[in-house]
Amino acid sequence: PDSQKRPAPRGFAAYPRKRAVTACQVCRARRTKCDNLKPSCSFCLKVGAKCIQSSVDLSSYDPASLQILQRLDDLEQLVRDIGGGQNVVQAPTEGIPKRESFDRSRLTPCSIDQILDWSSLKSLRGQRQPNEHAFPCTNSAVVQMTTTSPMSGHDELEPHRTRRLVDNFFNYVHVKNPVLDEQGTRQIVSRVCMHGIDWSPEACLTLLVCALGTIATPLLGCSYVVRDSDTYRTAESFFLASKKRLGMLLGSSSLIEAQCMFLAGVYTMCTFQRLPAWRFFMQSLACCQTFESLKAFRQDYGEQLDEDGRRSAAAEQAIYWSAWKSEREIHHELGLPGYLFSEIDITGYPPFYPTPPRHEDQPPSIISPDTERREHASWYFYLSEISLLRLRRRMAREIQDIEPHNSNDLVTDLTKLVADHERQILDWINALPEHLSINAPPEEDEICRFVLRGHLIDVYEMLYWPFVDRGINGPASCDDDPLLAELATKGLRYHVERIIVNRPGFQHRHHGTFGMIVSCTRSALVLLA
Repeated sequence: PDSQKRPAPRGFAAYPRKRAVTACQVCRARRTKCDNLKPSCSFCLKVGAKCIQSSVDLSSYDPASLQILQRLDDLEQLVRDIGGGQNVVQAPTEGIPKRESFDRSRLTPCSIDQILDWSSLKSLRGQRQPNEHAFPCTNSAVVQMTTTSPMSGHDELEPHRTRRLVDNFFNYVHVKNPVLDEQGTRQIVSRVCMHGIDWSPEACLTLLVCALGTIATPLLGCSYVVRDSDTYRTAESFFLASKKRLGMLLGSSSLIEAQCMFLAGVYTMCTFQRLPAWRFFMQSLACCQTFESLKAFRQDYGEQLDEDGRRSAAAEQAIYWSAWKSEREIHHELGLPGYLFSEIDITGYPPFYPTPPRHEDQPPSIISPDTERREHASWYFYLSEISLLRLRRRMAREIQDIEPHNSNDLVTDLTKLVADHERQILDWINALPEHLSINAPPEEDEICRFVLRGHLIDVYEMLYWPFVDRGINGPASCDDDPLLAELATKGLRYHVERIIVNRPGFQHRHHGTFGMIVSCTRSALVLLA
């Protein structure tokens, strides 16, 4: 019956069906009707235009859908008209300086691969051999050391031998990153030597101290520890034994776990295993996230603690700072995917300087003069390095954030910042204590002054880099600017100085050896360009 017939669709009642296809592109652009003849409509055939019609058959679409498609076509055409500049009122631009399209990444030192893309050095790329591994000396080196017959590190833990290794550690390793209490660490090592190596965190710390003490040497007057030597194999045996105990520490989030992870990272950096070192530093940082002294840090936090609490808070801040700056340095060198903070970002800095330890409550007889001297020297160096690192990144941020003025040339505008930056660097140099003074001849440098001098050259390299880059890769007309030429010459002199002052470190294993090699290679390529 008629009363049981389904009602007609609402679309048919609302939209009379005239045609079931849309106009071709030419007719849509003209906003005229199209007869949709195949293969070409009448208008396109008349004017000789290419008729492009939709390949989709719309004959089965209801009128409502066709209306929606037509509206979408109108919107698409409107967007195309705006994008093409049709009927768009241009805002007046008079009085607004036009900014040049300048790559701001060229304002700070670039990687070796980027330098090899310079036109003057592209010929060197053809001589480079492709790397089979992106990170050499990571897996193969460990496999090789575990398959060889290791020295018995357990037999080496005799008091007279261990004392020498601990002395080496505190003289040549710990002095650059004072993350341990020397007196407490010596007591831990003595107990482990007396009672034997177990699976405790203290045994893991002892093995790491011995591994670093075995491979550590003075900056001058001592031979380089080569990979096929007995000394190197002994250091590896200590380290492999400590790695077996690192797994027992995971998840404890204790101070000694963070210290062991950091020292493991330092050792792997000394053996040029950068990717494992980065993992160790990251794990150390993860441990630090639960430290109360970091979570509840306030200006008066230390005053609310007793002597033991202040000593613990100072140790927590020191290990956090060391792990943080080590992870940042190696993250930048490896070019790992960016997260956290960039190389020049100062917002990610910890909001405090690490607090040096205090020994007011301890009798003077407990701390030997040599220990006190080393502690003072290491903390003077530590705080000086951190302050220089802060200065470097603050200057890098100012250089990156420079805005062009009337000259519309970022590099020319940067010349106005140079004098102030040079003054800040001189203020830092003049504030150094006497035993760290950079004014002393480089030939007299011990390890702390050697490292500081290298960091200082890094700052000067960054300061003059835009002018060196402009002098090498810029247009020939830039040579006519005497100020730019003078600043570029200064920058090149510091590249020469870097290679000269770092020469003693070419055969010295330490935490930053690989970074030093990379920076010297960059300077050599800049001078070659």
